[in-house]
Amino acid sequence: MQNISALFGPWIIGFYSLLFLAIALLYRAAPGSHKKLGGTALMAFFSIAGLLGVKFLGGETPGGLVKLGELVSRLLAVIAAINVAGVLGFALVMPKLRTRVSKFVEDIILAGAYVLAALAVISASGADLSGVLATSAVVTGVVAFSLQDTLGNIIGGMVLHLEDSFMPGDWIKIDQHEGIVREIRWRQTTIETLDGDIVVIPNIILMKSPVLVQGRAQNNTRWRAVPFNVYYDHSPGEVSAVVDRAFAEDLPAGIARTPVPYCGIKDFLPNCVVYEVRYYLSDLSSPAGTDSKVRSKIFYSLSRAGIKLSVHNRSLVISEAARDAADRGLQTEQERRQEALKGVEVFEPLNEDELRTLAAKLKSAPFSQGERITAQGAVSDCLYIIYSGGAEVQVRAAGSESYNMVKKLGAGDVLGEMGLLTGEPRTATVVASGEVRCYRLDRDNFRGVLASRPEIAASIAAIIAKRHVELSAAREKLAGDAAAAGLRNEEQDLLSRIKAFFNL
Repeated sequence: MQNISALFGPWIIGFYSLLFLAIALLYRAAPGSHKKLGGTALMAFFSIAGLLGVKFLGGETPGGLVKLGELVSRLLAVIAAINVAGVLGFALVMPKLRTRVSKFVEDIILAGAYVLAALAVISASGADLSGVLATSAVVTGVVAFSLQDTLGNIIGGMVLHLEDSFMPGDWIKIDQHEGIVREIRWRQTTIETLDGDIVVIPNIILMKSPVLVQGRAQNNTRWRAVPFNVYYDHSPGEVSAVVDRAFAEDLPAGIARTPVPYCGIKDFLPNCVVYEVRYYLSDLSSPAGTDSKVRSKIFYSLSRAGIKLSVHNRSLVISEAARDAADRGLQTEQERRQEALKGVEVFEPLNEDELRTLAAKLKSAPFSQGERITAQGAVSDCLYIIYSGGAEVQVRAAGSESYNMVKKLGAGDVLGEMGLLTGEPRTATVVASGEVRCYRLDRDNFRGVLASRPEIAASIAAIIAKRHVELSAAREKLAGDAAAAGLRNEEQDLLSRIKAFFNL
């Protein structure tokens, strides 16, 4: 073995200086490896302490504890250097190259490096490697017999990595445990449940038990079904069409676009039909939250279509007073609808009887927060009057998928006038900023009023034309005869389009 003076030569000083410098730099550059680097620094410190101890105890004396201490000190120094190289490679270089290896493979590489380093240090000390290997084989056999379960876990971890059955990031279910795989180590696999709990499962159990890997067969999506009941008042085709259209127009977050979600019949019960919305979940971390969004979408879309969800039968005894209260409620609702119609500028030419007739044809149209009321570019022939809640008007710039908010709407505001009167595509997207309740008026329900008094169309066209021309005049600073001529042309154009749209 080398004498003590060689141990403290310039290369030894340089080695430890570089080692501690590398640890300090990596400690700053790789925050996730602080624990490992701290242990590495401790190893390097004990290595220096061991070499100092060898010097003071007389390193020239062969054999005994002094030689063993020197051997352990050198081994600690080599292991510290391997750890530094491992942090540099696995935590810094490989992420920069956009390549990663699992923690298990990293441990195997480091363990192999430790074994080779130990053999090299032992060989450099002058020991007989053949004797060491023979003794190690006997010890290994005894240890393997006494640690069968531990070795089973280690072998199980190796098999899981080699077969690639699942990997960190996959969602798995084993027995009553379900969650995302966080890491696969030598002895155990760690999963995080939806409740935020950490479950540590020995690898040998994973090898012996069925494991459900969720979403692996469908590109990390999972099939789910949300049931709901509807009375026999409406045909299955009508119910399915309403729900399918709602999901096609505005798909909730967490649902895969392909395969397309659809509404189907699950069963027939004595008082209702059981339907299901069948979809593929793309956000495996939030199955309950996505199911809630699906139920909300079902409720609001059916409510807007006037389709009631089925509830358990109840026997009610209605008193005369209760019937009177219900009648008063209907009268109040009728008056509220008429007042809402009076607030719409294009309905100013209507008389009280016409307003009363139109109010009876309004349909309630509730929307949940974040749901689209209208979509830019969509063709629709209905008008909405907001009587509760608020919404945002968003416009998509040409050639862009992003939307910019340009206006906020509240109770009393109207949207979709031109869609009702001429069938023009929507010029903006309107999104509910909270719980919104609207009245909806369709073209078919408005047609009867126009047919009974066609001159209303001319009055409505004059109102809209005046509004458009005033806006143009403000923008272009028109005046006098030019504005008057523009008003006449706009009025005639609108009247022609309204008559054509309603076949007047």
